[in-house]
Amino acid sequence: MKRKAMASLLLAGLLSTASAYAADYDFTGNLTYHNDVLSWLVTTGNSNVTVFTSSWDDGNFDPMLQVWNSSTGALIYQQDDGGNIGSTFSNGVSYTHGNWDTYYSLNLGEGTYRLSLSTYPNWVNGNNWSDPKYSYANDTPIPIGSWNEPANGVRGSYYEVHFLNASAVTPDNDVPEPGTLLLLGSALAGLACFRRKV
Repeated sequence: MKRKAMASLLLAGLLSTASAYAADYDFTGNLTYHNDVLSWLVTTGNSNVTVFTSSWDDGNFDPMLQVWNSSTGALIYQQDDGGNIGSTFSNGVSYTHGNWDTYYSLNLGEGTYRLSLSTYPNWVNGNNWSDPKYSYANDTPIPIGSWNEPANGVRGSYYEVHFLNASAVTPDNDVPEPGTLLLLGSALAGLACFRRKV
């Protein structure tokens, strides 16, 4: 009995220690509309967390980064351009980034923060996540592939976001792809027809 208890305590200790280690996290996908906003909850440990995108220089939309206090919802920082031209490793892979990709180091201490990504110039004009007042929030959504992004023209919808040295990163509100919504709608319509026949 004592051995099982000791083994359980040892395993719990190892798991808690393992979760404290910093790691790199990579996220990719496609933004559907010009006013979509993506966000992640990022937990920092003893080291600074660096976040950067590596998709603008490959012909995709110009991203903007916002950093929020996840407890109070207060806006901490907003960045249009990272200004870092070069390449950075994440999970052993070298990713290139251009002047208009985001690039930022969180020097905020340990804690959990919300990081969001929008398209340029979809600025946050408010100061709190509960009412962020994004510039394009009330616009009719325009598909990215046919949107003439200011200062950039028509570009691709693909994004690559990397978080270096984070304790944990989890997607907070990824926008569903239109194909997913179409499949869901088809399934619901199919269920409605099936129900009528029964």
